[in-house]
Amino acid sequence: MIAFNCPRCGASLKVQDKGAGRTGKCPACGESIQVPSAAPKEVRLADQPPPPDPGAVETAVHPAVHETDEPRPPLPTGEDFTAEDLSFLSKPQGPDEIGRLGDYRILKVLGAGGMGIVFQAEDCKLKRRVALKAMKRSMAVKEANRQRFLREAQTAASIEHEHIVTVYQVGEANGVPYLAMQLLQGESLEDRLKREGGWLSLAEVLRIGRELAEGLEAAHERGLVHRDVKPANIWLEAPRDRVKLVDFGLARAANENARLTLTGAVLGTPAYMAPEQASGQTVDHRCDLFSLGSVLYRLCTGQLPFRGKDTMAVLMALATQNPEPPRHIDPTIPAELSDLILHLLAKDPHDRPKSARAVADALVRIERSLAAPKAAPKERPEAPRTMKMKGAPATLPPPATAESVEVVKEVVKEPEAPEKKERPRRKEPAARPAPRRPRHLGRTPKSSGITQAVILGLAALIGLLVLAAGFLLVRHVLQ
Repeated sequence: MIAFNCPRCGASLKVQDKGAGRTGKCPACGESIQVPSAAPKEVRLADQPPPPDPGAVETAVHPAVHETDEPRPPLPTGEDFTAEDLSFLSKPQGPDEIGRLGDYRILKVLGAGGMGIVFQAEDCKLKRRVALKAMKRSMAVKEANRQRFLREAQTAASIEHEHIVTVYQVGEANGVPYLAMQLLQGESLEDRLKREGGWLSLAEVLRIGRELAEGLEAAHERGLVHRDVKPANIWLEAPRDRVKLVDFGLARAANENARLTLTGAVLGTPAYMAPEQASGQTVDHRCDLFSLGSVLYRLCTGQLPFRGKDTMAVLMALATQNPEPPRHIDPTIPAELSDLILHLLAKDPHDRPKSARAVADALVRIERSLAAPKAAPKERPEAPRTMKMKGAPATLPPPATAESVEVVKEVVKEPEAPEKKERPRRKEPAARPAPRRPRHLGRTPKSSGITQAVILGLAALIGLLVLAAGFLLVRHVLQ
């Protein structure tokens, strides 16, 4: 019986002696391997020395991991990875390390996903901190996964833009491919949403959407489609929360015909993917615009445009339902932004904006309209008045208003009089006596009372004589 380890995945295998030198598939990883002609208990690298004691029991060792006599410290574990996923790391050489990978000191785990694990590491040569993304060993055994991972690195490295993460190096060590990229300080947009209660302010929504559209435009100009735009892949870099688009693992050239996945396979996040992407059709840059619309919808309303209790329910809603306008959920959302989001979420790609540049320009216009102060309504100017006169009518200037008077006062300023010292006021008497009226204003002396009585009596007598004369005259005429 020939006992050996798979050179791909390290699985322990046993083959009968008659199978020596033959080629077959590993039952663990499915890769083609050749059975060694000899019958050692395990296969080791050529540069690895044999055990000092030939009679000692040999243990299985991964081909690219250099073991030492020192005991290995326990590896960290998390929700998305186990100690087995980190077993490809070489032993640490310092107290602050959890292992080595190529020329990088692995310091701690930053996160993990379905295909890979992201570490905080240090370049041993440049002494620079980086984010090191390595593929899980269980995924690296398949050639299709390895090619897709390397394609991500090549795609991200080909784009230089302030809103796309920078890739420093691509390599492979211990049988696992990895890429070293810029170590970003801050948090993902997904974490920010969870911390802020589900949605952000309108100013943040417009800025994040604009910077994200600018990053997508840089990728689309190179003919690359991200295909997995979602809050978890949008990084807010400290200190000013600048947007960085990360994780180009599903990115593909728009004119690429080769498929690295099974026909009809759905890749991406269903809650943010475009209908044509969910149905397995050919996609272009407009599927990223649909995902951008889904992100903006969540930032504004705190909920997804298409919801369901499971993936199948989300896909059904994506294919059959239309999202509720964001302005109906939150009336404070500007109508222009609500319409733009619905434009991005159109099911037909031809009904969406033409490019990410057009989306960025639209968001800039909305930002400016909200930042501009609202002008007060202008008063209707009063028509000049005319006077009706003989000859040509004369036009009078409009009546002076408070504003015009103020302007005139501002232009023509009277010379200011020198300040005078105020004199102390005299105390006024409590009550002033009434002024005496002159004698000629109605008051008569007592000595004139007899004269007035005589005049009145003579006037009465004359009146009686006139009446008597009148009576006699009338009587004479009648006779």
